[in-house]
Amino acid sequence: MRSAIRAATRVTVDGRRVRWTHEWPVVLRPTGSGPVGERVHLVHAAGGPLGGDDLALSADVGPGARLAVHSAGATLVQPGAATAAPARWTVDVRVGAGGRLHWAPEPTVVADRAALESAVRVTLAAGAAATVRETVVLGRHGQRGGRYAGATHVVVDEVPLLAHTAVLDGADTVLCGPAGTAGARAVGTLVRAGALPLPAAAAGESDGVRWAWTLLDGPGAILLAVGAPAAVTAVLDAAECDVPVLGGVDVVSRAEPRTRARTPV
Repeated sequence: MRSAIRAATRVTVDGRRVRWTHEWPVVLRPTGSGPVGERVHLVHAAGGPLGGDDLALSADVGPGARLAVHSAGATLVQPGAATAAPARWTVDVRVGAGGRLHWAPEPTVVADRAALESAVRVTLAAGAAATVRETVVLGRHGQRGGRYAGATHVVVDEVPLLAHTAVLDGADTVLCGPAGTAGARAVGTLVRAGALPLPAAAAGESDGVRWAWTLLDGPGAILLAVGAPAAVTAVLDAAECDVPVLGGVDVVSRAEPRTRARTPV
């Protein structure tokens, strides 16, 4: 195995022009334009991240510009060769007035004995909007999975909107118990923030997945889904497309004043 790596990658979108600098192993590939603007894909050129890696991505989306960030495949976090330190992944995105961000990488899979500390920070100017999607899967097939600590922070027009932290550990009986994920392998979140239509507060469950939309104290909402990887992906896909999340399941809608999200996972 390779030794630990420290790398930072940066992308800037000004109108329809995309400029970037990247450091191996976090490689960017522009892949054209889509419905939500200029599109780039993240590629982890050396595999991983591995324990001890410290990787970062920063992005500036100019006023009125649009950027969609995807990844070429799932991210597999593995233990380091000579360290028990976690891998670190930091994302910092700023979106100018009237701009739009669509952040939707493929799932992050945390293998046995691996650990990842992730932080995603999104700062929106007045009139900007963002959708931020994250999915974490504990372990490859047949594994319990390692440890994940992920924070998502969103600020809109200089006012904090969301500070959400998820801690998962496939070897921790408490976190995997009834008060945590109840044995589920996947946890997904989808945040809508800024100048976007908001869904109604609702919750539901079906075979393999539980989910809930919570309105935030400001212009935004967060969807949490917990369950089997494929079922969680289906819920997030449906929510992104603005169609009913699941058909024929028990759904509870709540017309209540907005409160800050409480996130049990």
